[in-house]
Amino acid sequence: MSAVEDDQPLIVALRAAFAAHADAVQAVPMQAYMKSALPFYGIAAPLRRRLTAEAVKAHPAANTAALVRTMRALWRGARFREERYAAVELPRLGRVHPKLVNLDLLPVVHEMITSGAWWDLVEDISGNLLARLLERHPAQVKPLLRAWAKGGDLWLRRAAMLCQRSLDTAQVDAVLLYDTILPSIGKGQFANEFFIRKGIGWALRERSYAAPEEVRAFCQEYAEQLSPLTVREALKVIHKRSIE
Repeated sequence: MSAVEDDQPLIVALRAAFAAHADAVQAVPMQAYMKSALPFYGIAAPLRRRLTAEAVKAHPAANTAALVRTMRALWRGARFREERYAAVELPRLGRVHPKLVNLDLLPVVHEMITSGAWWDLVEDISGNLLARLLERHPAQVKPLLRAWAKGGDLWLRRAAMLCQRSLDTAQVDAVLLYDTILPSIGKGQFANEFFIRKGIGWALRERSYAAPEEVRAFCQEYAEQLSPLTVREALKVIHKRSIE
């Protein structure tokens, strides 16, 4: 039996579980909301996560290479969008998979961000898997994020600026945060892209919980280069606290 065939039981089990809980009525509006080319099974997120966790528990990957193969096979062969959600979730489920997360996952992370190319997938990948890789391998991941932030892919830029939002305050590298934001402001290639402007605001808003004056000063310094949407998002928490 080949290595790829060894990984198939998890995918087979997952698809069977999803098919058994499919809801055609819910699937239509879910696909419309996400503007997805892939159809949906129509499974609510909590149930989908539970079914995915159960499949992982029954068929855990033996090692990191097997985990990567399964993620890639599930992602590329996805027939429904929930299968792509599951591919993103696999590394954080079960007792074994979180221990297998290392730099070998970076190629599949890159592939999922660039080919997924939509906010729901990129937010999950950046806030969970990419954040864990940054946490465990900062020397290797920080230069990569800085490169993504200057590159030609909108979603890699967004992932780079948002990946620290789930980290504890003490773990956040503020210099890295601003290094991933600055290339996308002003008159740059993506300055007018909604998801970039929104992403910058979100990243700054998360930072404002721990460093409100820092964020306020940044918004003032770059006021002419930041969109009203970005500033509104960035200062939302600061303004709310000021009136409480």
